[in-house]
Amino acid sequence: MRKIPTHMLVAGSAWAGRLTSAAAGLITIRLLTEGLGTEHYAVYAILSGLQGWYMLSDMGVGVSLQNHISERRAKDKSYDDFIWAAALIALFLVFSSIVLLHFMGTYLAPRILGSFPFLSTEEKIHYFFVVGALSILMGIGSIVYRIWYAEQKGYLANIIPAVGALLTLASIWIVVHTQLTATQRLYWSLIASFVPIAGLPVIALIGKAAGCAGRRSFTRELLHHLVKRAFKFWFFGLMAAGVLQIDYLLMSQYLKPNEIVIYNLGTKVFNIAFFIYAALLAAVWPVCAEAIARNEWGRVRKYVRDYNIAGICFICLVTGGMMWMMPWLVKLLAPRQHLAIPTLFTLTLGAYFAIRVWSDTYAMALQSMSFLRPLWVIVPLQAALNIILQLALIPRYGIYGVVFGLICSFALTVAWTLPKTLHARFRENSRSDM
Repeated sequence: MRKIPTHMLVAGSAWAGRLTSAAAGLITIRLLTEGLGTEHYAVYAILSGLQGWYMLSDMGVGVSLQNHISERRAKDKSYDDFIWAAALIALFLVFSSIVLLHFMGTYLAPRILGSFPFLSTEEKIHYFFVVGALSILMGIGSIVYRIWYAEQKGYLANIIPAVGALLTLASIWIVVHTQLTATQRLYWSLIASFVPIAGLPVIALIGKAAGCAGRRSFTRELLHHLVKRAFKFWFFGLMAAGVLQIDYLLMSQYLKPNEIVIYNLGTKVFNIAFFIYAALLAAVWPVCAEAIARNEWGRVRKYVRDYNIAGICFICLVTGGMMWMMPWLVKLLAPRQHLAIPTLFTLTLGAYFAIRVWSDTYAMALQSMSFLRPLWVIVPLQAALNIILQLALIPRYGIYGVVFGLICSFALTVAWTLPKTLHARFRENSRSDM
């Protein structure tokens, strides 16, 4: 019997973990929509939707560390010194990011949550800070997930979020069934949602760093290598956030609470499906990095081709299923809110996630070889284009404007430039090997 590839075992564990998280998440959404109501749930959706920005708080250290570990593993060398250096950087980033958030929150919170007059200015600032601080801890703690993926132990990176989702579900259930006002319930729902998923990876990272403490070898040169590459990934992540994380910021200024909830429910359902593919990409990333370190370019090319085909076919099947099941799912998730997700919107989301599969696969391959120069050029252009398109389309087309802006920004930029860049890279290395 042939041995199952390690990255497929990791991806399989990710799917199992995500199914657990998805089931817990769907029940949590139902509890929140019933316990908070449309307007308060819209606040919850916007604050939760900012999470992607806070994930940048690790300044790219996690991805840089993952590639360095993969390169060391390909040469059978120890990498404890990199883990220890990353832990020290993480400690500094936690304090500096939270201090910065404290000062920025006073300005940002009233503007982002300006459409919700039932919250006082003090409540808006406080809720914004609490969610931001916990999300920063989660973002920096997620460095440990990158370590596990690089070590081909990605199953650990999938167990922890699943446990966090179950703890969140239990905590939300307690909050919703407690005699509180709607505003108090919103606050404690935010605490219950973010403490488990932030605390668990932080504890795991501390334990991982402590295990390397006795074998550390910290030098300025090592720090330079880690930070230099980290900054490249962070800049790319920042520009990617301008594409993928701008939606809730703009919707909070233009859309009504019920429209925000419809968008949130639709994307939540599709994100569950998309994560199945994203988990496979996360698992194959270190495999590609090690293959590249050994100059096995044909293997990387095969991964990109096969996973793109499988991923797009999977999203097409999911879209067809969602067009049929979405009315039932909305009634299941928000039975008292009288919401409806149009079939056309479901089809539009399917098109968006299909182009995400295509682009993300090529982006993963380029990042696994730490070749980010083309991403630095094209992703800022994509971010600017996406913001311009959404500003123009959201006031006119509502939630459709959000997705149309995303699709057009991908189609006009990364959807064709990244494949062209990667294939040129393949040809260049094929000639060098001759």
